Parts: sequence; structure tokens; C-alpha cells
Amino acid sequence: MPLQIRPATQADAAPLAVLGRVTFAETFGYLFTRHRDDLRTYLDTTFAVGKIRRSLASPRNRYWLAVVDQLAVGYAKLKYPSPPPGDPARPAAQLQKIYILQDFLAQHIGRDLLHRVAQEAARHAPTLWLDVLQENTRAIAFYQRQGFRPIGTDTYTIGAQAFQFHLMAQSPLVAKPTP
Repeated sequence: MPLQIRPATQADAAPLAVLGRVTFAETFGYLFTRHRDDLRTYLDTTFAVGKIRRSLASPRNRYWLAVVDQLAVGYAKLKYPSPPPGDPARPAAQLQKIYILQDFLAQHIGRDLLHRVAQEAARHAPTLWLDVLQENTRAIAFYQRQGFRPIGTDTYTIGAQAFQFHLMAQSPLVAKPTP
């Protein structure tokens, strides 16, 4: 099954919204066992088709869709300029989202998506940064293998819960060829 990674368009708003909902719930749903309404509200707000459509239209955002056998299986979102928290003068781009359906995680789609994002980011900033849940050791190890290093921490609140995140950056940013 060949992988296709392509820039997302306005026509992809609905598939991106579905992918966002499903992959977020697959990855973080366990954190909301006692707060199901908070999760539902977050998903409804963050991954509303209209919100995704507006985000796609923003000149500060770029999305890529990963497709296998005509099935959208993952996506990534880059935002620039977007300095990391606590460092507003730093010229940087942010990997805001990168999600792959669980059934496709072993196919290195995340790595290929990240390389595509890094190629674009390198055109605009010397640093690419992201945040990752401190408990998500699999993702942290993945980002470290891709050259990201810790640069700080931050806290995000969803509903009644606060979550601790590592901030990680790849700098200087060197665009790697897409395999």
C-alpha cells in the first residue's frame, strides 16, 4: 500500500475533522474516563468542520494529509510564525498537530509526515517546536529520534483537567529529504 502525503485543501476539511476527532480520542481518550463530557466538548469545538475550514484558509497554517489506498489515515498541521511559550522573540514554526490512526502507526507515516512538515518549516524559520504530553513516552521517544530536544514545559487545561506538556524543538532546523 503506497503512502501519499499531500497538502490538504478546503475540500479536506471534513476528513481532517474526522481524523482529528478519532485520533485524539484514540490517543488521549483514556485521560477522560471520568470527564467524558469534557472530551466531547473539546472534540466538538476543536475539530468542528467550520473551524478546520477557517484554519485551512489561514495563511499562517499548512496541513498535510497522509493517504493510503485512498483512505485518509493521518495528518499534520504546521503554524508559522509561532514562537514557543516564554520565548516570543524566537523565530520559529510550530508543529501543532500530527496524528495517525492507530492501525497505521507501525508504517512510519508519522516520520514521513514530520519530514514533510520540517521541509516546509525550514523555509520560514530556523526552529521547529512542538508540545507533547509528558506521559506520552512513545511520542517523546519518536521526537527525540527525529532530533527534537526539550526546551521547557507548559500546562494546558481541557475542561476540569490540567495536563503537563514537554516543549521540544529541533534547531537548527535542517530539512531532511522525504524518503
